[in-house]
Amino acid sequence: MNSLFSPVRRLRRRTVIIICLCIAVVGFCAYFAISPQTDKDEKAASGDEPQSAIGTETSGSGKELKQGIILEETRITVPEPGGVLGWSFGAETIEYDLDNNRASLVRAEGIRFIHDKPEIEIQAEVVNLDFESGRVDFEGNVRVKSKQGPSFSAGGATWDPGAKKFRAYGNIQYKNGLSEIFGDEMEIDAELETARVKGNVRFRSPVLRRA
Repeated sequence: MNSLFSPVRRLRRRTVIIICLCIAVVGFCAYFAISPQTDKDEKAASGDEPQSAIGTETSGSGKELKQGIILEETRITVPEPGGVLGWSFGAETIEYDLDNNRASLVRAEGIRFIHDKPEIEIQAEVVNLDFESGRVDFEGNVRVKSKQGPSFSAGGATWDPGAKKFRAYGNIQYKNGLSEIFGDEMEIDAELETARVKGNVRFRSPVLRRA
């Protein structure tokens, strides 16, 4: 009688062993699948794992905005209405207002193109761009220099796209060669060659001193 049932008992025993092994394997795999995610969540909650920064920079390939404006990381390029190059700026930070089509740049350095050539260099603490009108406002320690030599510094300035002129104000100092002009306000052309200064105007030139 024992010999008759022993194969059945062995079969049942093997089945039970196989089922237990399967349960153990499934539990083992589930533990290792869940454990890393749990550790990651715990580290993120405790601040041990660095969190990725989202939205701090634009794509390195550049992002084209309204009217052909290109914003790339901390640089922005603005064309003239005809499509030729107008301005190119680099800045510490750039905030773009898509709804109003404006941008604000902090600690900016820029280039003004004339006939598609970089001719004017400019620096300012803050630069505000209005893309609808083409107006550019420069604020704080404004310094403008032409590659041909003339330059000026001021407390603030505005680029008038219609007149193609700068209007500067506050502690004006204009240099052209060895001559300097100081004043409160100034209007000057894009090439920095023809300037009109008013308000407490002073002129200094070593040529006049020798005369």
